[in-house]
Parts: sequence; structure tokens; C-alpha cells
Amino acid sequence: MLRAANRVPIWVGGLIVALLGWRVGMNPPGVGLDASWNAGLAMGVHDGLHWGKELVWTYGPLGFLQTQLVWFTDQTVLTFLYQGLLHVIFCVALVWALGRRLALLLACVGAFVAVTVLPLLELSLLSAVIASFWLLEEPRSDRFLNAFVIAAATFAAPAALIKLSTGPLVPLVLLIALIGARVGGRRIALFVGLLVVELLALWLLAGQSLGDIPAFVRHSIQISSGYSAAMLRSTEVAPWRVTAATLGAIGVSVALVVVAWLAPYRDRRGRWAGTLLVALAAFAIYKEGVVRVDAGHLTVYFANACVLWIAVGFAPGRRWFIPAVALLVFLASLPLRPAGTADNLNPFSNLHYAFDQARNLAGPGRRAAAMEDGRRGLKATYALEPGALAAVRGHTVAVEPWEAGAAWAYHLDWLPQPVFQNYSAYTPALDRMNAATIESPDGPERLLRENAQVVDAEFPTPDIDNRFLGWDPPEQARAVLCNFAPLYTSERWQVLGRVPDRCGPERALGTVEVAAGQSVPVPAPEPGTVVFARIGGVGVSGLERVQNFLLHARSRHAVVNGETRYRLVAETAGDGLMMRVAPGIVESGPFDPVPEARTIAVEGGSATLTYEFFSMSVR
Repeated sequence: MLRAANRVPIWVGGLIVALLGWRVGMNPPGVGLDASWNAGLAMGVHDGLHWGKELVWTYGPLGFLQTQLVWFTDQTVLTFLYQGLLHVIFCVALVWALGRRLALLLACVGAFVAVTVLPLLELSLLSAVIASFWLLEEPRSDRFLNAFVIAAATFAAPAALIKLSTGPLVPLVLLIALIGARVGGRRIALFVGLLVVELLALWLLAGQSLGDIPAFVRHSIQISSGYSAAMLRSTEVAPWRVTAATLGAIGVSVALVVVAWLAPYRDRRGRWAGTLLVALAAFAIYKEGVVRVDAGHLTVYFANACVLWIAVGFAPGRRWFIPAVALLVFLASLPLRPAGTADNLNPFSNLHYAFDQARNLAGPGRRAAAMEDGRRGLKATYALEPGALAAVRGHTVAVEPWEAGAAWAYHLDWLPQPVFQNYSAYTPALDRMNAATIESPDGPERLLRENAQVVDAEFPTPDIDNRFLGWDPPEQARAVLCNFAPLYTSERWQVLGRVPDRCGPERALGTVEVAAGQSVPVPAPEPGTVVFARIGGVGVSGLERVQNFLLHARSRHAVVNGETRYRLVAETAGDGLMMRVAPGIVESGPFDPVPEARTIAVEGGSATLTYEFFSMSVR
């Protein structure tokens, strides 16, 4: 092989690429939906919240390790060291993968372009896939196998507790590779045992208890499995381009599996193992790209698929095939690629950035300054009015619908509902969990709400993806109506304070069964009551479950009063959507949780829908 003729070791080339392509940093915090869930993960660990019971998200208790925002200086050191090491490991692995078919200099150039231009790479998963091919392609000595087993378990343990959509695949991919490489039962047992021990150690070091594990597993499955049905979105990309990109993603994924089967292996078991682990990795990144179909997510798919093509080997006589296809996949993503990534191609700028970040690592004062710069910037952006600030000071507070960063910026006593960004409580179990926290006297004493429309034109409603705020999620919204009342309201902010439960028992008003899309009259509320509906037949069922698994579910919409359309979350439509309310119970305006629906129609779901109407008194 070409790498045998290289005088410079592969790892040296990888280190050079890592340094010249350095993008790991410590940056001041920002605002927005993504920055705020990063804030929530950081605050959750800092405040000792228990994952699975007090906090549920698509990231685990080590999720704070994936951010480059300085929320807390001690966490930032751990994050920087972890991400820096992961960056180096990936660069070395990528140079090795390219070096199988290219001269070392070309391999380093290709790796440099990949790490600087390809955005949001799943470094842990991709590194595990490349390492697996290193193991499967050639026999390795006992010394290397023993080191690989220990390193693989140590690498996989933190990854599994960071991002729940891809992290658990890392140990699975490595386990498949060990089985395919015939390393022996003792080494496989060592890998599994060491992995379990390190997982438990990291879990405890993150402030979790062993008793939290069942709830963590149960609710992690909920929030992961509900994503495909709830989080598809309308996109700013032209429909024809979305369709073409989605079909392209399917084609690239299938081709990846085929080429993985044709790659060189030691034996047939290795071939099955390599094909299986590529199929798992390709499907994971494919789902990440096609559920929320937009330019960013599709680019993430093609970027990661490009590296998977590099990871898969091919016959030596066709040395240019895999790099050429990887280049084509990269070019296919360019029309969807966000601007600015080409700026990362300057190695001198990257080198300067690396040394500047090394100074941050060595200087606690610099990290603290970055944190305080971020806090000042957030305060200037949030512009929380004195009246709102006075209403939340000295009380535990949750922030809705998603700007948890406000609690960090103003040093508030953050006590969130478990799914701390409401739009992600998209299954009945998660909705009930959040509602129980709102109902509990031990829950937050204040709710701080922001009107997202004031600050971000992306949102046509005060909620994500054109959803209705009072239905997202519905049972939690009813719990808020019953247990909280407004203390302060402006155009942008509202503060609610806890009150004794002011709602009576629900009373059935009747049931209507109609065809999907047919408009149904909503009963008028009696004085002092709110009317809500449980809609059956909206959820994902039958063959659509297969579609939801392979792609995503069909979109559901609710049409209010024959004219206003809202995205409707399929699985929580039966949790009780507030429809109409008697005068004097809620304040009108952007924070009003009731749409005043005289008629309601739901498009999507099964052919026949059932509307069960209920009334509930509100004192």
C-alpha cells in the first residue's frame, strides 16, 4: 500500500492537518433556539439536575461537551479538551483513510479540506467507522488488538452520553467491528465490560444516580422516537430542490451500503460486519438530514456522507474511485451549503486561532471574560424589562418556549419542566411529564415567556414551525392555565406566577366523528369555562409507521375558523387542545393560549377523525 512507502508516519500528517484546520474554540454565548438548548444542557449539569426525571433532551448528561460556548468556565475546559482530542483523532483517522489510496501529501490536503469546509461532522461516529475499517481490512497483531479494545471502549463511553441520535451507535459500530475481526470472546467481553464500567463512572461523575437510569432510558426513547413525526418542517428551499436532495440522499445511502459490501476485507465475516456498520451510520445521518428538510440539515447529511465514502475502502486497482465519488457527494451539497464555510480554508488564520484558543485554555481570566462578554451580549439582546425582572427575582423560574439562556444571563434560579423547550414534548408521555411538573407545588414558581415573533421574523407564530403556542404541548398548556396567572405582560415578555389550582373537573360535551379535513363546530364555552378537544385518528399508525421510520410522517395541519392553518403535532392531538374560553379568563395578545376556534378541521391522519369535546371551569 502507498502508506507503507511514506517516510512520514500517518499520525504526524494527521496532527499537522488538525493544527492547520483547527476550529475548536471557546466562544461567548449567544441567543436563539439552538444556543438556548446548549445553555439548558450546561445549566442542567451545573445545577445537578437528574436526566430522565428532571431533564429530558436529545442529548445526555455529557451533552455539554459538544458546545463551544462558554456557559461555565470549568465546563469549558473539559469541553475544549474533549473536542480538541476528538478533532485530532478524526484528522488522523481521515488521513489514514485517504492514505490507503492516495499519496500522503494528497491525503493530508484532502483531509484539510474536509475538516475545514464540511460543516457539523459527526466526528465520534465517523471516527468509529474509519477505525472499524482499519480493524477489518487487515490482520492486526495481538498488541494492536488489545490496545484497540481498550481505546475503543474509552472512546465510545462519553460519545454514548452526549448525543442520543448518534452517540449510542458508536459503541455498537465498534462492537460489530470487533466481532467481524474475530478478536475472540475475551477481548469482546473486555470491551463490553470496560464500556459498562466507564459509562457508569461518567454517569456518576456527571452528577447522576444509578436510580435515574431507567427513567433516562425510557424518556430518551420517547424523545428520540417522537422526533420524526413531530419535527418535520416547511422549508425555505425550493420544493423541487428538497425532493431532489432527498432522493439524492437515499441514493447515496444505498450506494454506500453496496460499496461497503464490495470493499476489501479479510474474510466474509468482516464483509458482513463492514456492510452492517456502514448501513447503520448511513441511516443515522440520513435521518438527521431528511426529517427537518432544510438547507442546513441536508448539507449536514451530504457532509457526513462524503466522509463515509472516504471511510469505505475499495479495490487497489480502482484507487481513485472512492475519492472521486466523495468529491461528487461534496459538490452535490454545495447548492445547499450555508455561506461562510470557505473562510475556514485559510491555514494561517486557523493556526492563529489555535494558539489564541490555547491562551484561553491556559488563562482562567480570558475564559471568564468570554463568559461575561456573552452575558452582557445576552442581556442587551433579551432586554428584559425591570417589571419582568422584579417579578422573577427570588423565585424558581422556567423559561418558555425555549430561551433558557435568559435564566443564565440574569442569574435566575432556573427550575425547568423536564423537556425544557416546549416544542420537544411531542409525545403524550413527555407532555404528561411536563404537565406534572407544572402542577406540582415543587415545580417552578414563575414562568418567563418570550414572544419569539418580536425578535425573529422566521416564526410566523410565537412558536416553532407555525405551531400554535397553546397546543405545544397541550396538556402542559392546560396545566399552566390552571396553576399560573399573569403577573407582568409586555409585547415581548410575560411573567406568570403560581396560584392554587383554579380548575374544576372536566365535563364531556359530546363526540363528533367526521372525515379528515371536514370542519367541525366547537361548542361555545359557558361563563367561567374553557372548552378543549381530544382528537383521535391524528397519530401515526398503520403503514405510515414504516414511512415515519424510513423518512418522516406526513404533515398534519389544523384549520381554525376556516382560514388560519397551524402545524399540528400528530401524537399529542389527543392530549386536549384548548379551543375556546369564556371572557376574562386569559389575556388576549401573543401569549393567549386559546385560539378561539369556532370551527376546527384537521388535515392529515387517518380517513376518519374523532373529536371529543370537554369543558373545564376556571376560577
